[in-house]
Amino acid sequence: MSFSEEERESVYRAIYTRRDIRAFRPDPVPDEVLWRILDAAHHAGSVGFMQPWNFVLIRDRPVREQLLEHFNEVSARAADLYDGDRRQKYMALKLQGILDAPLNVLITCDTRRGGPNVLGRSTIRETDVYSTCLAVQNFWLAARAEGVGAGWISILEPDYLRDLVGIPEHVIPIAYLTVGYPVEFPSTPMLERVGWRRREGLQDLVYDERWGAETDREAPPTEVAPTPRDEVVQATAARQAELTKPPGSLGQLEALGLQMAAIQGRATPRCQHRALVLLAGDHGVTVERVSAYKPEVTAKMVYQFVAGGGAVNALAREVGLDLHVVDVGVDHDFLGATGVLDHKVRRGTRNLRLEPAMTPEECARAVLAGRRVVESLDELDVLAVGEMGIGNSTAAAAICAALLGTDAAAMVGMGTGIGQTTLARKVEVVDDALALHTSREPLAVLASLGGLEIAGLVGAIQAARDRGALVVLDGFITGAAALVAVRDRAEIRQGLVAGHRSAEPGHRLVLDALGLRPLLDLDMRLGEGSGAVLAVKLVDAACRVLSDMATFEEAGMDHPLEPGGRS
Repeated sequence: MSFSEEERESVYRAIYTRRDIRAFRPDPVPDEVLWRILDAAHHAGSVGFMQPWNFVLIRDRPVREQLLEHFNEVSARAADLYDGDRRQKYMALKLQGILDAPLNVLITCDTRRGGPNVLGRSTIRETDVYSTCLAVQNFWLAARAEGVGAGWISILEPDYLRDLVGIPEHVIPIAYLTVGYPVEFPSTPMLERVGWRRREGLQDLVYDERWGAETDREAPPTEVAPTPRDEVVQATAARQAELTKPPGSLGQLEALGLQMAAIQGRATPRCQHRALVLLAGDHGVTVERVSAYKPEVTAKMVYQFVAGGGAVNALAREVGLDLHVVDVGVDHDFLGATGVLDHKVRRGTRNLRLEPAMTPEECARAVLAGRRVVESLDELDVLAVGEMGIGNSTAAAAICAALLGTDAAAMVGMGTGIGQTTLARKVEVVDDALALHTSREPLAVLASLGGLEIAGLVGAIQAARDRGALVVLDGFITGAAALVAVRDRAEIRQGLVAGHRSAEPGHRLVLDALGLRPLLDLDMRLGEGSGAVLAVKLVDAACRVLSDMATFEEAGMDHPLEPGGRS
């Protein structure tokens, strides 16, 4: 059965837009994506069905640093093969992303797999190597379909690779790949773009019947047209490469600008319409004395926020951000207080140590409340999210431990500034809750272990992504909400930014699981959206670089003498 037209186009798009990637964003490839790619590689054809490949996953930075040193030595020797301008151009090419990429993958060929008499291999013994190359190509194409880049690093000595990772003598290193989300998928291969080589014409490579007998058949055009959004990202990347600066010199701002272009479908993205939604709720688990503050502080802080006296108010004024304070579950009646958006589901959650914090229906209503708040906003380019709720770091720790499969000790932190005795009690409470509530389905975890404001954050995050807005997360609590949102809908992840890394120990694990690199790391643990607000200024800066900065041509300046930006 043939594929549908859409399916067929997708296959060809992966083939024609596959590129050898050398520049990567730092955020890691989620495990579920990586294993899909590996499974595609594992489904390659092989002679005699011998499946000779193995995959060595290399994340350890010291190992990669050793490999980079070896690469530089080998590359310097390779440069001596060229003369004059050709040698200079070779030295300027970026031929590896060993440290840039969050993951390196070595694909090997086991020459003994299947025994000495593999079916179909008696005449051409090297077909095991050729079969492994099919696995490499499957890996490359599946990665492209997932939006993941791969770069084949061939300037390495096989014996060095064998010693570095302990490969047996009968196993051949075939392909050392650098893997991660790319800064861009170039419209043309890098070596073609810089004039090193051009693509040969297909018609010149096709013979009729005998070697050298040229065909008179005309090769039809085969390139698959990029989607409008692909074209926007390519145009943005092309403009970014022409800006009056060394390539990559603005670091994360460059990747952030491309992310905004991809989200908005605009070559010059904007951060004009931005807001902070701060959701508040109380937690029944506070009866277990897990916080340094009494529960009534939640309501008092809500009054502070609407009066303009909170820390987040000061930061939001500095950044120029509209603040929307939402009561989803505070154990207090605000009686229509000005500035408090009333979406109360109930007055606080139940004690998660003894029973589910929310019923499924209450959890769904809280998610819907967050969604409705975001849907009610006018134009929206960027949404920062924050929260307020005494006891919510306990709920967040329980959610994250359940979804990531860790114990309580790995997730529980000092929260609002508790002492060692309270910390030990907090760990015990979370451990008890994890033992009581055994479902690991994301929305069930949210209902049994979460908070009303955390559920509201899930709805707010999903609604913002549905509107095409970037979501800037704050700290540990919003990270827990994002983890639920992404586990519920995986596509949400591409529109998230980690505003900062909290001092809470579990936050690092959450960001790793989401594949997010924080824009700021200031040892903050306040919450309220404080870190997200500060990071919005960086999002604005990333957009302004693309819209306001001049290219070399616009500035009337010569390009750098070498592609790497060195004169």
